Amino acid sequence: MFQLMYVSMAAWKMENDDLNSILDVSRANNFRLGVTGLLLHLDRGFLQVLEGSKGAVLEIFGRIERDRRHTGLRILFQQDVPERLFGDWNMGFDRWTKDAPRTAGMFEITADAIQNIILPEKAAEIAILLRNFYKVNAGSCAA
Repeated sequence: MFQLMYVSMAAWKMENDDLNSILDVSRANNFRLGVTGLLLHLDRGFLQVLEGSKGAVLEIFGRIERDRRHTGLRILFQQDVPERLFGDWNMGFDRWTKDAPRTAGMFEITADAIQNIILPEKAAEIAILLRNFYKVNAGSCAA
């Protein structure tokens, strides 16, 4: 099993229709390729974890790299792992804001990752933290 986490900034302010379009296409592609993961949208930033076969994950990430809706794309980690963290979600998704009490602490972590404050070695720990956060606080994120 291969896992990749990246952060990026949106090239423009994403409206709900933009995000829903991204999710529809992502979920269909992920299902087809056997990839699972989580996508967070925070202000104008994205944090995403993709997991599956190395070929499938890199194929999807290649599309993301060419997507003009992203700028400042930065891989936080890519590694082989013994099992999926987000196996229940073709693409779990959430929108975070600084003002939401439920996500305020997590926002700081992902904002630090986007601003290149978090070292790549620590990013794998963030993925586990995100999974646990969702299992406790959000139940089943949208599939």
